[in-house]
Amino acid sequence: MHPVRILLLLAGLALSLTAQAQWRLIYQSKDIVATASDTTRFFTSIESRGTLSKYLIVRSDDRQKSLVLKDAVWGYVDGNNGVWRTYEKECFLLVRYNGGWAEYVVNRLVSSGSLRTFMQPMYSRTLDSRIYASWQEAMRDVPPSFILK
Repeated sequence: MHPVRILLLLAGLALSLTAQAQWRLIYQSKDIVATASDTTRFFTSIESRGTLSKYLIVRSDDRQKSLVLKDAVWGYVDGNNGVWRTYEKECFLLVRYNGGWAEYVVNRLVSSGSLRTFMQPMYSRTLDSRIYASWQEAMRDVPPSFILK
């Protein structure tokens, strides 16, 4: 077999594995790096009922739908391996985490003539701390010389 064919086969396999990532609930921030075990229930989707709702809609592979309190979980991993944190009834997508601070984005609704949404960046000191709209607010308890952005 040609080396090019082997490379293409491996690339296709890698793409198919990432395209079919497993949805899962995260109960603590340290569970982000944990792998799904055989005892984990398989979910086909997890979504928020809305900003004001206190529930997540969880659909399992046996076509059952259940409601999970947003306060009962830290967040969830979606089908694209995106990590979502639930905080104060909203879902924030974790974009970057370097051990010293975390950056999230959240969909915000803007009404300026027509309703539109935009992705607003948000920040927190750790994965479990409060989320702020500005990086300076999130880092205000840390000396300026300690953190490099």
